[in-house]
Amino acid sequence: MLLIAALASMMISSCRNNSGGTDIFIPSAPDWADTAAWYISLPSGTAGEDSPAAAAADIFYILPTCVWDWTAGDGLVCRYSDYTRTDHIEAFRPSAELAESIFAQGRYGFYCPYYRQISLNVWMDGDEAVERLFPLSMEDVSEAFGYYLEHYNDGRPFVLAGFSQGGKAVVELVKHTPASVLERMVAAYAIGYRISDDELEQYPSLVPATDSAGTGTVISYNSVAEPEDACPVLSPTDVCINPVSWTTCAVPARLNDSVTVTVDTLHHLLLVEGLDPAHYAVPSLSSIFPAGNYHLQELNFYQDHLRRNTDLRIRNFTGNAPDAADTPDIPDTRK
Repeated sequence: MLLIAALASMMISSCRNNSGGTDIFIPSAPDWADTAAWYISLPSGTAGEDSPAAAAADIFYILPTCVWDWTAGDGLVCRYSDYTRTDHIEAFRPSAELAESIFAQGRYGFYCPYYRQISLNVWMDGDEAVERLFPLSMEDVSEAFGYYLEHYNDGRPFVLAGFSQGGKAVVELVKHTPASVLERMVAAYAIGYRISDDELEQYPSLVPATDSAGTGTVISYNSVAEPEDACPVLSPTDVCINPVSWTTCAVPARLNDSVTVTVDTLHHLLLVEGLDPAHYAVPSLSSIFPAGNYHLQELNFYQDHLRRNTDLRIRNFTGNAPDAADTPDIPDTRK
């Protein structure tokens, strides 16, 4: 079975789990047969799961962190999301809708599981808290991906995509998914998370993208004004591609008339010039995203480039070459 071994003792509704000496509430595991546990969008004319689908490929998308710690009925703090809570679904939907518009574009099947993600507070507590509590989240993602493959995919090519916490989950999926399944992976967009040289050496399935068209590769980047603005729990990283020029060299590419984006080849970060860092700062998250860190904008800034790039890679993978009018407008920044 896929990925991480089951953590059965953590899956009962009112389980008490020790988190740094404090008992916390653990929500029930999602029932992936329940459509309420998913955000699913299919292209017009696409058939149901028991019939051939019209889409050439699917997008399996993993949400970023959307919720804070909350208190359960018995007074215990919960550090995970719960898809049975209306407020959590409302927090998930804007992120799911944005990702659907970027990666699926109304052309491809879009499957997004409402897994038990760790809260923003956990990330603010640092690496130790993240690595202690994230395995339960990853177990959900793994099981949801397995359910998707068995019940929804029907043998189609797929794109893995995720942002922030979702990017971390994408990296783990690529590490541990069997090669026979990864043969159908068009690309993996692990946006806003780190990938180390040690991981690249240990897991040959992690192949960093170096251009706009390659398939079976991992796309990753983190945007900052200056290297010192990097998020402490997302750095250091050893993988970075410029989503404007789709190159890994230190040549600026124009995002628009006033903003350029350049790969810092020493720190493997995207340096964004021409913006006012204060405009994008969020005071409540300043401990991990200081002014000058553009983590929260990683999809928004580059959405048009990501949209065209996803389509290009799918067309290359399926052998359906894009028409000239559909080819991404990627400037030659190497002159």
